[in-house]
Amino acid sequence: MNSGDILRYIMMVLGVYLLGVSVLSLAKRKMTEPFCLAWGFFSFLMIIGGLLLRPTGLSSYISDTGLVIILLLGGLGLLAAYFISRQMSDLARKNQELTMQISLLNQENERILAVLEGLTGKLKIEL
Repeated sequence: MNSGDILRYIMMVLGVYLLGVSVLSLAKRKMTEPFCLAWGFFSFLMIIGGLLLRPTGLSSYISDTGLVIILLLGGLGLLAAYFISRQMSDLARKNQELTMQISLLNQENERILAVLEGLTGKLKIEL
């Protein structure tokens, strides 16, 4: 088995794994839909790339040790990108929740001011 076939199998397995992780992250509400959609599309491309691409001359350009180093760096890069997208998704969810809370607080403040105006007869209270 040459290094091109190993690269193809790793791409296919990693694509299936990323697809599963993105679907589970969506099901557990860890990531938002746009991020999961992007990761699903990327994993689909990796699976298709592993199935269709045939890097036959790869071993003449990159040694086995170089391929291992490239795969490790690529794996670390994917892990970092997944971590960043998960954190951004969490921040977006928290931002949306805070926006809803602020809207509810503003609505409650307006209701309290209306009740106060009805009780005192003044439109605005000066401090």
